[in-house]
Amino acid sequence: MSKTTQTIWKSRLEEHVQETRKYLKYMLNDHLVIVLIFLLAGGASWYSGWLKHIPTHFPSYWLMAVVFSLVLTSSYVRTLIKEADLVFLLPLEGKMEPYLKQAFNFSFISQLFSLIAVSIIALPFYSAVSSGDLVLYALILAQMILVKGLNTAIQWRITYFQGKHVRWLDAALRFLLNTILMYSVLQSVYAITIVFYLLYAVYLIYLTIAVKKQPFQWELHISDELKRKQRFYRLANLFTDVPHLKKQVKRRVYMDWLLQFVPYEQRKTFSYMYVRAFLRSNDYIGLVFRLTVLFVLIILYTGAADWVGALLVLFTVFITGVQLVPLTKHFAHLSLQSLYPVSKQENDRSFFVLVRNVLIIQSILLSCALLPAGGWKGSGLALLISLAFVLVLFKPYVQSRLKKMR
Repeated sequence: MSKTTQTIWKSRLEEHVQETRKYLKYMLNDHLVIVLIFLLAGGASWYSGWLKHIPTHFPSYWLMAVVFSLVLTSSYVRTLIKEADLVFLLPLEGKMEPYLKQAFNFSFISQLFSLIAVSIIALPFYSAVSSGDLVLYALILAQMILVKGLNTAIQWRITYFQGKHVRWLDAALRFLLNTILMYSVLQSVYAITIVFYLLYAVYLIYLTIAVKKQPFQWELHISDELKRKQRFYRLANLFTDVPHLKKQVKRRVYMDWLLQFVPYEQRKTFSYMYVRAFLRSNDYIGLVFRLTVLFVLIILYTGAADWVGALLVLFTVFITGVQLVPLTKHFAHLSLQSLYPVSKQENDRSFFVLVRNVLIIQSILLSCALLPAGGWKGSGLALLISLAFVLVLFKPYVQSRLKKMR
C-alpha cells in the first residue's frame, strides 16, 4: 500500500513540475524579463550606495532579523492534493504517511531557494555592519536552514487543528520567536539562542503529541492547494491564457458612481462592461491598488529622485499595464458578446481607453510621491516619461502581445 501512495505522489509531482515548466516557458521569454533585469541593476546600484552611508544608530541587526523571520515564518507544505481525493483517497488516509513524508521533503527543499536568495542579498549588508567573516555567516545560514525545518514541521502539525485563529496565533508566535532567535544568532549571543532552540523543541514535541488525536484535514489542504494554484495561475495569466484560472468578483456599490462617466451609447457597450469588470474583480482594481501603494511606499522610503525615480515610476506603470491585459479576455466565455452590434475595433478601443485612464492616474500619484526627494523637476520628469509610455508606446506593445496570444 505504501508503494501505491508513493506512486501517486510521484505522478502528482511530475504533473506539477510539467505544468509549472509549461507556464514558465511563456513567462521567462517575455519582454518583462528585460525590464526586471534593468530594475535589478538599478536596485543593486541603489543598495550599494545605501550601504556606504548607513546611519550609525540604524537598527541593522533587527532589520535583518525581521526580514529573515518573515522568510522563516512563511513556511508551508505542498501536498498536491486534489478535490477528487476527498472521495478516492479517503479510504487510504491511514496509509498516507509515505505520501505526506515525500510532500514534506519536497516542500522543505523547494523553500530553501528563497531562504538562500535572501541570505545572499543580505550578505553585503551583514558585512557592512558586522566584523564577522564568511565562515560565521555560513554558520548563520546553516542555523536558518535548521530553523526553517522547525517552522515547516510546526506549520504542518498546525494544519491538523481546526479554526483559522489557531493558524494566525501560531504564525504570530513563530514570527516573534524567529525574530528574537535570529537577532541573538546575528549578535552571537548563544546563551539566548540555546534557550529559544529549547522552546522550539518543546513546542514541536507538544504539537507532535497533540496531533495524534486530530484527523487529517482534507478540506483545509484542498483549499490551500487551490489557493496556491490560483495565485500561480494569476501570475501566468499575465503572459498567456490559463484555462484553469477562476475569477473572483465582488460587488462594490460605493464605486458605482464611476459608471456615470461612461456615456449611455451603443458604441460604449464594451466600455461599460470593461469598467464594470475592472471595478468588481479583485484581479484588476485590487492589483492596481496594491502595486500603487507598494511603489509609493518604496519611492518615499528610498528617496528615489531624478532618473532613478523616473525609471521606478515607469517600471510600475509598465507592469501594471501588462497585468491589465487579461481584462481583454474577461468576457471570452460569454458567447452572446459576439452578437452585440459593436465592432471589434470599438471593443479594443474601449479597453485601451480604460487602461490609459487608469495608468494616467497611477502615473500622477507615483510622480507626486517623488516630490519630497526629487522636487518639481524630478516629479515632472517621471510624469513626462510615464505619460509618453502610456500615450505612445503602450498600445502598440499590447497589440503585438495580443496578436501573439491570439
